[in-house]
Amino acid sequence: MAPVENKDNVSLTCQSEGQEVTYQWFINQSSPAGDRIVLSPDNRTLTIIKVTREDQGPYKCQIRNPVSFNESEFTLNIAYGPDTPMIFPTALNYPVGATIELNCSAESNPPAQFTWLINGIQMASTSKLSIANVSLNHTGTYTCNASNSVTGLSRSKDINITVSERTTKPNLTANRTSVIENDTLVFTCGTEQAEVDILWFFNKKSLILNERMKLSMKNQTLIIQVVKRVDAGSYECEIRNPISSNRSDPISLTVNYGPDYITFVPNSEKGEIDVKLKGSLTLECHVESYPPAQYIWQVNGTVNSAFSNNTYVIKNATQEDSGEYTCEAKNNVTNLSVSKSITVKVVENPSGGSNGSTLSGGAIAGIVIGVLAGVALIGASSISSSSERLEGPANIILQSTNPQHPTTVRPSLTAHLK
Repeated sequence: MAPVENKDNVSLTCQSEGQEVTYQWFINQSSPAGDRIVLSPDNRTLTIIKVTREDQGPYKCQIRNPVSFNESEFTLNIAYGPDTPMIFPTALNYPVGATIELNCSAESNPPAQFTWLINGIQMASTSKLSIANVSLNHTGTYTCNASNSVTGLSRSKDINITVSERTTKPNLTANRTSVIENDTLVFTCGTEQAEVDILWFFNKKSLILNERMKLSMKNQTLIIQVVKRVDAGSYECEIRNPISSNRSDPISLTVNYGPDYITFVPNSEKGEIDVKLKGSLTLECHVESYPPAQYIWQVNGTVNSAFSNNTYVIKNATQEDSGEYTCEAKNNVTNLSVSKSITVKVVENPSGGSNGSTLSGGAIAGIVIGVLAGVALIGASSISSSSERLEGPANIILQSTNPQHPTTVRPSLTAHLK
C-alpha cells in the first residue's frame, strides 16, 4: 500500500550476502541530507520521516567490496492530495438561456474523485459540469468537491454564479424639461428589472454630483434641489448588470434665467461718457439671460421706441443728445427685469472742428489768396526770361468747394503780359 503524505514513515533496506561490504545511498543522484532522512549505523537502512510527494525518488543503493561493485534503484509511490480544486473557466456571470460549462481539477495521487453541488444539492459526479439553457434559478453557489480514497482527504472550492436577464432600455422622465433658475427638478429612471446598477450621465459624460444634487431609491431618482443655469444640457440614465448595459434616450433640460449682470459698452467707472459735438456714439447694453432679453431704452426718462435691441446709436451729436440714458432688459419667461443708467455729455471739439477737418469759408479764402500770389510770382519770372513777346490777357481760375458750404468760391486773377 502506498505511504501517505505527511503521515507515514518509510524505511528502505539494501541487502547483500557478501562480506566486507559497504553501503552508499543516493536520492535523485545526490547524497541523503535533511532532518527527515535517517541512516542506520551500517548504512544498510534509510528511513524517511513523514514522507512528502517530493520524496518519491528515485533512490539508489550502491554495494561495494574489495573485488566488486553493484547497485539497485527504487522509486516510491506516495499517496497525496487532493489539493484545493481549481475551477475553469472563471466566468461568474451568464445571461438567461446560456450554457454553463465548468471543469474541476485537483493535484492528487491516486486521481481524485469529483462531485458537483449547486446550493448544497449534488448535481454531478464527474469533473465536468454542464447545464444548458440556464434560467434565473441557476444563480447560486457552485461547489466542486475532490476526494482521495487512499489518503482519506477531501477538498472543495466554491464559486458564486449569477444568471441575469439582458438589460432593456430604461425610460427616463422629468417632472419638467423647462425650468426657471432656482426651481427644483426631479428625474426618474424607470425600469422593472431587478438587481441592476443605475448610473447618470450629463452631456454624454458621467454626472458628477454636487451639493445641490442627490440620488434616492437605489439611484433611480435624481433630484436637483436648486437648479442653476450650468445645469442646462442633456441628461441620460443607464442600467447595468454583470452581463449587459442599456442607456435611456436623452432628455434636454432648458434653464431660464436672468436678466442679470448688466453692463454698458463703452463702460465708464464714473457713469459718464463724453461725445464730441457732431460726433457719434454707440451704446451697447449687455445682460446674461435665457431666453434673450427684450430691451427698452429711455432718454431722460422718456422711452425711445426707435431702439428695441441692446444697441443705442447717436449720430451727429448735438447738445440735445446730452442726458441720462437708461437700458432696461426684461425676460418674458422669468418675468424679471434689470436696468442701468449712464450719463452722456456732448462737448465742443477742443480743436475747433470735427475729426473730419472741415475748413471754414475764411480759411478757404486765405488759402486761395496765397495760391494766387504764388502763381503771379511764377508768371512774372517766366515772362522776364522769355525771348518771345506774348500778348493778350491770361486768366487763371482756382475753384474750391466746401462740402458743408455749397457756395462755390471762384476767385480770378488777370495778368497782362507785354
